Amino acid sequence: MRLSQRADYALRAALDLAVQQAPGRYSCTAEIARRTGTPSKFLEAILGQLRRAGIVESRRGAHGGHRLARPPAGVTAAEVWRAVDGPVALVGRPQRRRGNGDGAARVIRHLWEEVEGAVTKTVEGVSLEDLARHAQEASSIADYSI
Repeated sequence: MRLSQRADYALRAALDLAVQQAPGRYSCTAEIARRTGTPSKFLEAILGQLRRAGIVESRRGAHGGHRLARPPAGVTAAEVWRAVDGPVALVGRPQRRRGNGDGAARVIRHLWEEVEGAVTKTVEGVSLEDLARHAQEASSIADYSI
């Protein structure tokens, strides 16, 4: 399993739009890039992918920009990840070969399938609304570290 930089930036951008969401409000690419620390050109491409996936809607013009196409509760982290990286899957996982293989190979293959399933279940179960709530809670905690 490998989370690409593109998927990380896509989740940051989608979360930013969830946090900034207000009726009729669009955020321009430069604002999102500044708030998320994402390079603008890279973000433009990511937002295009999110738009094609139906997660983000965009509007041109002086009051244009980007916003979520659906309420944050209706968008999962998995959807955002898939929109930019394709299926949530382990990278480099050995493919099933002809025959069943030996007992050790079957057991290990089953382990990787369980890991992949657990990750998929986790990201499917987390909405942008959940992430926004956690982000707001985390930002309200005072940091007294030295």
